[in-house]
Order: sequence, then C-alpha cells, then structure tokens
Amino acid sequence: MTDPTTIIGEVRHAIDEADAILLKALAARFRAVRHMRTVKNAAHLETEDRSREQVLKDVWRKKAVELDIPVELALLILDCVLVESKKIQHPDSV
Repeated sequence: MTDPTTIIGEVRHAIDEADAILLKALAARFRAVRHMRTVKNAAHLETEDRSREQVLKDVWRKKAVELDIPVELALLILDCVLVESKKIQHPDSV
C-alpha cells in the first residue's frame, strides 16, 4: 500500500495546481473587465447591465449542475466576481 503521506502530498499538489488555474482565470477575467471599462467609458455606457448579469447567473447555475458543484457556491462566487468587476469598471459606484 502507498504511504498516506505520499498520497496526501500528491493530492495537495493537485489542489495547488487547481488553485493556480482559478487565480489565472480570475486574472484573465479582470483584464477583460478593464478592457470593458475602456469600451463602456468611450461609448458612455452604464457600468451595470442587469440582463447580462442574469444571463451569467443562468450559465453559471447550469454549468455548476453539469460539473457537480453546489449551485449556491457557484452563484456566491459569481456574485463576488461581479462586485469586483463593477469596482474595476467604475470604482466610485460600488
């Protein structure tokens, strides 16, 4: 039998890799949000788009079910991401 310490180390390494992927994905998303800020400002558009947020929530809900992630957790994460996205797009509005 494999030593549990070895297995724990391997699993922790997999977790660390997944965490790095999550952070890289957030960084990519926030880079896109900063670009969106530039586009919206140039077009004199509002920061908040409730219909877009609803579409995102529907997509995240469906994807969470497909990936066997608790829907409540996925939507909580999305809410946090949206708050930060709004701060990036218009720091004075949040």
